[in-house]
Amino acid sequence: MNDRSRREWEKLRIEGKSHFVIQSGVLRWGLSTAILYTLYLHLLENGWTLSGNIISKAVLAFILFPIGGYFWGLWVWSWQEKKYRQSSE
Repeated sequence: MNDRSRREWEKLRIEGKSHFVIQSGVLRWGLSTAILYTLYLHLLENGWTLSGNIISKAVLAFILFPIGGYFWGLWVWSWQEKKYRQSSE
């Protein structure tokens, strides 16, 4: 971990693990992935038309992807903490 990455991680650590997991995992990764996935499926099935039932797919995506984002955020936190501790030694 270089000095810049270390300083950035130290700033994130101050806000805490829960904040990081919710912000980075659930909100940033989970919601953005849900939006992109829903749009992608809609375009595959309907092309550029506005027809089709997108609601059921969107509801499912907006439930499952944030859950996945929670676990992704936990993994990233653990991975970054490991790198941070190793660079401290």
